[in-house]
Amino acid sequence: MNNSGYIIIHFFNHYLLPSRRKRSYGFITCKKKDHLICNVMLSSFATATSSSSSSSAYETSPAWWKFNFTTTSCATLAAAFFPSSAPLSSSSSSTSSDVVENRTTNIDRHYQSLPNGFTHDNDDSLRILLFAESFPSFTSGITRRFKEIIRRLAKRKHYIHVITGCKNASLWLEGNDYLQEYVTFSILPSTDFTNKIDCACPFLFPNTAIYFSIRRFSPDVIHIVEQTPAAMLCGAFAKSLNIPIVWSSHTNIDFYLSTYIRSYAVKMTRCIYQYIRLKHLIYSSINLTVSQDFADYMEHTGIPRPVLVWKTGVDSELFHPRRRSSSMRYRMFGTLNNFTYEQMDSITLFLCVGRISPEKNFEFLSLLLERIPSETFLCIIGDGPYRHILEPLFPIDRVYFFGYLGGEELASAYASADYFIYASVSETFGQVYLEAMASGTPVIAAEGGQLKEFFINSEHGYLWEPDNIESAEQAIYLAMKNRDYLSIKARQQALKHSWDSAADQLNNVYYNAIKKTTQHKETNIIIILFRLFYYGFHWLICMLLALFLMAPFVKVSSPKSTMTQNNNFCRKKQQMYMTAKKCFSSR
Repeated sequence: MNNSGYIIIHFFNHYLLPSRRKRSYGFITCKKKDHLICNVMLSSFATATSSSSSSSAYETSPAWWKFNFTTTSCATLAAAFFPSSAPLSSSSSSTSSDVVENRTTNIDRHYQSLPNGFTHDNDDSLRILLFAESFPSFTSGITRRFKEIIRRLAKRKHYIHVITGCKNASLWLEGNDYLQEYVTFSILPSTDFTNKIDCACPFLFPNTAIYFSIRRFSPDVIHIVEQTPAAMLCGAFAKSLNIPIVWSSHTNIDFYLSTYIRSYAVKMTRCIYQYIRLKHLIYSSINLTVSQDFADYMEHTGIPRPVLVWKTGVDSELFHPRRRSSSMRYRMFGTLNNFTYEQMDSITLFLCVGRISPEKNFEFLSLLLERIPSETFLCIIGDGPYRHILEPLFPIDRVYFFGYLGGEELASAYASADYFIYASVSETFGQVYLEAMASGTPVIAAEGGQLKEFFINSEHGYLWEPDNIESAEQAIYLAMKNRDYLSIKARQQALKHSWDSAADQLNNVYYNAIKKTTQHKETNIIIILFRLFYYGFHWLICMLLALFLMAPFVKVSSPKSTMTQNNNFCRKKQQMYMTAKKCFSSR
């Protein structure tokens, strides 16, 4: 065979087919003898990878279309004619201590069983490039995680360069000379939102500044967060330069699609998104996520195994029961209700912390508040685009929207509440649960896979069946009978989760990602240009798929139309309130 023939075969093997899936989805082999021997195996319709979890919190979907573009297009179009169903993040009620203990043990064993292990014998400083669209001043569990991790990586004398669109990200370093020495930023143009805590980072257009930031910093490893268009473009640039990639997934986009996509198109858009995600996550040396349930789900949808679980920590010194404060507790009742100090001390105070958006299911809390005794009050800390729509749904004498809090004030609010209550099941890992538990505040929440890693029902709080108002009411009554025991156990459990441990794990992941990448950084400009064209074209096709087959089905509702829908919701709520009032009066 002539050299050009080998180049074509090599190109097909290494670029058109993902190397980790050749055995399942097809490959071409050739031998240099008197004649060409090519063995073409195509099994695009292979059986989907089985999930390791029998009761996954996420919807399962077929994986036969993963690497066939034509088949994918046909399948996604056909999927529009089938009924759609959202991936319910519900789980079985058997959240016992054995389940939590076994899950943790299995995760640790999984880390240790890797061929390369999670240990390393090299303590040299690394140059780490972090691509994270969410970064301070944006407020979320993801940004809090990376603030803690970056502090600890800098102490190891690693140099970290952050690419983000948050314009005030570098202000986080002010007053900290140590971090300023090891952490730098590239702030890219982005689109502003109106809310002060919304991340201004959708990156609607491809930005070559990402590529030049990578070339200037010359990282040893690139850590990409989430699968947004810009993050995927960063992955394409990193792959073009043969730089090891660690890709972490923190958000269950599949779940959000059922909230932000029209119901008749959810199934089709979910298939398209899973295809796009898969096509880019195969670039990475190591894939991470933050809960075992979501790792199982990602593997089931075709992401190369193993998807590793990156442990989550909590600052147990910041979030501590000793921060309970009478003055903060009084602030959490607001100024309009004119409660006396005696009343505020005797009323049971519930706290909810989170971004105020539709997927957080705050409407359920408004219904629930009417079903529990009047000697209770709800404080909601957070902000978001949904706040002006949500506030009219709550009785003004039973709830107070505090707005944004952070740092020691937020920690004081956690400790000053009697219970932490949360109705959302959209999280892959709820940082707010651990912060409440570390503060000695028992958790009452909707049951979901995000709690399995650390929460034991009836020991750290109580769970209710998602969207079941009677189950939620029962969970509240049980928790209110046993607060002291729940508080002690919750704090003890939270102490087992530290940011130091999470940083150690990520540090080892970086070294192992470098070990797994056998090829050196690409320096030949011709090869780089060719690879940029190939991976860039690949990215463009995926973005066109999203633009023409996903974007048209996005639900864009004005406040006026949404309020019309909420009027019906309010009428239904008032009917339930009258029924509940009769029930309580008869007790």
